[in-house]
Amino acid sequence: MIVIKIGGNAISQLKDDFFHQVKEWTKEGQQVVILHGGGQLISSTCAFFDLPTEKIDGIRVTPPSVLALTSHLLTNVIQPHFQNQLAQAGISALAVNQEAGPLFTADYLDQDAYGEVGEVTGIDEAVLAEVSQAGNGQNPVLLVNSLAIGPNGPLNVNADSAAQALATMASADQLILLTDVPGVLVNEEVVTALNPLKATQLIDQELITAGMVPKLQAAFSALHHGVHKITITNHLGQGTKLEL
Repeated sequence: MIVIKIGGNAISQLKDDFFHQVKEWTKEGQQVVILHGGGQLISSTCAFFDLPTEKIDGIRVTPPSVLALTSHLLTNVIQPHFQNQLAQAGISALAVNQEAGPLFTADYLDQDAYGEVGEVTGIDEAVLAEVSQAGNGQNPVLLVNSLAIGPNGPLNVNADSAAQALATMASADQLILLTDVPGVLVNEEVVTALNPLKATQLIDQELITAGMVPKLQAAFSALHHGVHKITITNHLGQGTKLEL
């Protein structure tokens, strides 16, 4: 299994070689799961409706009004749009959230600080069973977003954290965090290889900031839990390789 997390900004920047590589992987029998975000569209739509767009350490603060908008955009706008992009490239894809609902279960991360934001605690086996039936024995790319079912209803989960949890729980061979930059940047240069000690030093020096921090935390957690290969990049085959 190859899990690819694609940020909302990165979706609009995908090139032909991305779709070619995904198609090759599916032909080889790899199960490709794409977990997509929607950050840019969510932020701009929140601003249009005068809803909060606050983030704390790269995690979106999500009051109920923002959760409702986020859920709609991720499931009913971004996921079918992405499914159509894949179809145009000749790739069969299954929109998991539309077909079967949220894949993840979660508990609150910190309701006082973040609102309706969760951390993944498991994968809904009923959703997996429904997805398997919908696949009709084929090998479609699975499109998943980071919404989860919490103790009181839906929760928003940071997409990097959700991708890490999925890769870990599904024992994925590879996790690719596809973003809108060519890798982890320090002084505008790509760091080609990074371990936890070096990452902590760069974060403490504030040379790595904002959304890259939870991305790295999620990635190293996945490495610790058995995912063999993790890359942060904007182009498959390049970027920052993470190692323990």
